[in-house]
Amino acid sequence: MKLDRLMYLTVHIMTPGILLTVGLLWGHFISTKPIATNVMDNLAVIAIYYVISSIIWMLNMSTIRNIAESGRRR
Repeated sequence: MKLDRLMYLTVHIMTPGILLTVGLLWGHFISTKPIATNVMDNLAVIAIYYVISSIIWMLNMSTIRNIAESGRRR
């Protein structure tokens, strides 16, 4: 798989999924929060993560493309 696609999948799909799963499990089994509170708290964390990661992704898009292109040339 191409490097830029793999990085995109990791940053925007896999990491938020892992954060959501771990957060829901932690809130349910360790913190014993009500389900509605637990889901709302974890979705807020995921939203903040998406905003920050998207800003960083857009600011570094040229660098990501350059790294991906140099990897293809080898």
